[in-house]
Amino acid sequence: MVDRLEKGKAKFNELYGEGKADGLVEMQTGLAQDLARYGIEFNFGDIYSRPGLTLAQREMATIAALVALGGLEPQLQGHTRGAINAGLSATEILETVIHTVQYAGFPRALNAIRVVTDALIAYGVEIPPALGPDRD
Repeated sequence: MVDRLEKGKAKFNELYGEGKADGLVEMQTGLAQDLARYGIEFNFGDIYSRPGLTLAQREMATIAALVALGGLEPQLQGHTRGAINAGLSATEILETVIHTVQYAGFPRALNAIRVVTDALIAYGVEIPPALGPDRD
């Protein structure tokens, strides 16, 4: 189990910065720390550490899933930071949200694009201009 936790912490820290995995656990209280630790072990030690996809590709898939599920704004904001840290551009992140509209619907996509746009601005990332109706 320690191997999973250490592997998960390493992958989490690779995406969010040194010491951030411990910070995620420490920000919880009591038994909630166990849940945070499970998340690091499973999500980052088992899933994010698998071969076959880059961190950027995993973040793109994660953003799409969070948009489709809806109501997960804090996680969407956090994974927007992860996507930037993994090397995705603002255009790639925003286009991922736009792409989900056909599956998740306009309300979820509109809510998500506001969260993502605000997060990008807060992280100092330039927002690309609209393509507009004459984009051809």
